[in-house]
Amino acid sequence: MKKLSLSTLAALGLLTPLLGLAQSQPDSQVSIFGTVDVGYRWRGDNVDPSRKHDSAIDSGLSTPSRLGFQGQEDLGGGLRAGFLFESGFGADTGTVAGGGFWSRQAYVSLTQRQLGTLSLGRQYTPGYLFESTVDPFGSVTVGQYNNVYLTEYRWDNQVAYVSPTLHGVTVAASLAANGYGQEASGRNVRVASLLPQYQNGPLFVGLHLQQLHSSLAGATHGKNVNVWDVGGTYDFGVLKLAALVGGRQASAGDFSPDTGATEAERTRQWLLGATVPLSAADALRVSYAHRASRPLDGGEQAVAGQWALGLEHALSKRTAVYAVFADVQNNAAAKASTTLASFVGAGYNAGNGYQRGFGAGLRHNF
Repeated sequence: MKKLSLSTLAALGLLTPLLGLAQSQPDSQVSIFGTVDVGYRWRGDNVDPSRKHDSAIDSGLSTPSRLGFQGQEDLGGGLRAGFLFESGFGADTGTVAGGGFWSRQAYVSLTQRQLGTLSLGRQYTPGYLFESTVDPFGSVTVGQYNNVYLTEYRWDNQVAYVSPTLHGVTVAASLAANGYGQEASGRNVRVASLLPQYQNGPLFVGLHLQQLHSSLAGATHGKNVNVWDVGGTYDFGVLKLAALVGGRQASAGDFSPDTGATEAERTRQWLLGATVPLSAADALRVSYAHRASRPLDGGEQAVAGQWALGLEHALSKRTAVYAVFADVQNNAAAKASTTLASFVGAGYNAGNGYQRGFGAGLRHNF
């Protein structure tokens, strides 16, 4: 009989209450879900000439590998309670990825058909969910729009609301007094987001408005970063077009912990893309993302652009193979800055100065 390691026992200890919940509550619906994604990655054209290229077998090249639990309970009268816990891991090494064990998402919710859904906890931001819907690569793979396009990903302590759909219109809103933890210190980033969206047949459009307010010590204390994004998609059947444009205005540098663009005062960014279904199992994706950031010191704008091309073949409803190539071009001002250059990345694999990348692999959802 194989001995269990301490780490295995600890993991079982974490999962046992969830499994017990599913067994002890016959009226509840609890499911286990996840993704295992492993492939070959190559990156080159590094801004550091001493590290021209690298290659490796890596996890999360098309979608970050993850393990999750979600469930719901019917409370009667059209009211349902729900929860979701989601942990990232490296399928190539078996290690936890992205910080804490449930760092991808961890929240509880109440849903009423006529009133909408209210959820509390660590969740994706409304802006990121909207932009990922527009991006042909879905904000994953080495071709993800957010290699160039600045955005926020998840907020801690978030209170989020999604309205019912009325005549194709849905409104999402969220607030967090401490969007990046550090509640004990009382010094953090207060965040607010509003997102009306419209879906009617092949047409999808949305407008995202967001503000970050800093109570962090230093030059950003009491300052704001105001964000707007507008975009959408139109599906012609033989071709699905995507367009996104946005701006960020910072009163003392873009202090968002997600963007890291602390030298940026004003940013303008946009995306154009398309998805072409070649067959019932094959899809071709292409996009171009562009960003121009004006630095605080009033110098030359830092400009970055990225071309991306990808092909995916579905082996089944849950399993696919893929190949994606992306190339980023930074101008001299972007390369000379410490926070405004853009690099290729994928999932949990950081750019690390590489401006060109390729990834191919196998993804299985369960």
